[in-house]
Amino acid sequence: MPGVIRLISCWRAVLALLLLASMLWLASDQHSRNPAGVLGLFGFGLFISLGFILFGQQRFEPSTANPSAEDQHLA
Repeated sequence: MPGVIRLISCWRAVLALLLLASMLWLASDQHSRNPAGVLGLFGFGLFISLGFILFGQQRFEPSTANPSAEDQHLA
């Protein structure tokens, strides 16, 4: 189990580095050197950053085989 946790943390680090590299590549593009391009890069970076901050530690619990009584009323 510790190997899986380590793999997940490495995956997050690789994803963050990949996003940073893609932002640097987009920033060096000619279309990003005008006010609209800079604003677009800022908005995308803000969206990604807030996603990491707000949902980075969120975990989903495995679903149970038999639904509870409350769930049966919804169907």
